Amino acid sequence: MSNFSPIPKDELGSLYKNKKLTISKIAKFYYCSTSKIWAYLYKYNINRSRCKEVFISKKDLEKLYLKEKLSTRKIAKKLNCEKSTIENKMRKYGIPARSKSEALRLIPRAEKYKISKEKLEELYWQKKLSAYKIAEIYNCSPSAIFYKLRKFGISRRTDFEGAMLTVSERSPKIAKAVSKYPKKDFNGSEVERAYLIGFSLGDMNVTKKKYGETIYAAASTTKNEQVRLMKNLFKQFGHIRIDKKKKDTQKGKIDNFQFTAYLNSSFDFLLNKKDRIERWIFENDDYFLAFLAGYIDAEGSFGVYNGFGEFVLGSYDRDIIRQIHKRLQLLGVETTIPRIMVRGGYVDKRGIRTLNDLWGLKMRRKNELCNFINLIEPYIRHSKRKRDLLRVKENVSSRLKN
Repeated sequence: MSNFSPIPKDELGSLYKNKKLTISKIAKFYYCSTSKIWAYLYKYNINRSRCKEVFISKKDLEKLYLKEKLSTRKIAKKLNCEKSTIENKMRKYGIPARSKSEALRLIPRAEKYKISKEKLEELYWQKKLSAYKIAEIYNCSPSAIFYKLRKFGISRRTDFEGAMLTVSERSPKIAKAVSKYPKKDFNGSEVERAYLIGFSLGDMNVTKKKYGETIYAAASTTKNEQVRLMKNLFKQFGHIRIDKKKKDTQKGKIDNFQFTAYLNSSFDFLLNKKDRIERWIFENDDYFLAFLAGYIDAEGSFGVYNGFGEFVLGSYDRDIIRQIHKRLQLLGVETTIPRIMVRGGYVDKRGIRTLNDLWGLKMRRKNELCNFINLIEPYIRHSKRKRDLLRVKENVSSRLKN
């Protein structure tokens, strides 16, 4: 065995001990021989005494082995157990094993499979197919292909080359097999989906590794209310990790929270980070308002300044801001025309540079605020945003009475 190991210990242990896969299935999983799997189990000192009780009568075993002429390997595959388990049963029942010559006569010879040297070289080296893939094409065993490679003098790949060629097939299976945290599928309504899309576009970085199964929804914030909201949004679907560090500000050190939710692929709808609102959301009032509430919980604010209530929404997403302005008009709500609030490159008094143009819209007129609050209030979930909205609502009510 070469020093290079394409089979990590944790993955092999998970497949063998936790997933209870047979040696044959693990070998097929990694596109290698069963002997190599046994060698790695020995190398990693993984307990190989795992047993699986197989219930088969002497009559049934004799029928499979003696009458149907199945090999112990094929019987084991049929019963989902190891070849050694079948051999132990045969010894127990006193069923004589075939001699080597008898066994060889039952094995299809490699010469049976018509494949030329040129074709095999094309498939193996030019098209980069594994011996196992080629065997599937010709409906034969991988050993038959390995025999042909030796017969034709075609050089074999190294372990490293073989591992690199099969990484795109193995990695998704491995990621699924060794998934660290339990996860649940998204089972919410379209309103819930629209809210999550709006919130993630506003405040979260959602990623997925190329071959991974896990979707990571991450955000950084100094606000406890934001952490609680994100935790409530995702805790029923997967593992939540919250790291707290100190952050330097003009007012001294404050807590900064790094939030990460570990979700499954049913949340792939959060991976779309384009600067636009999807049509199915834009064209439906409920879905749009849910989306907007999520976006506001991430990027918006309500407040009372100098006796006047106000709503402000600011974001780097120019097109989304413009779409929100247009859709609110269709709902009978007017806002200021979207404009650049802060130019990209501006450095504020804290020394923080704005990388891109910050776009925004505002609402201060009491009638418009009243209509807007009545529409959006049922969808807001952020605790502070809700309190601030109610303050503005009270301010607007008093202004309407005067």
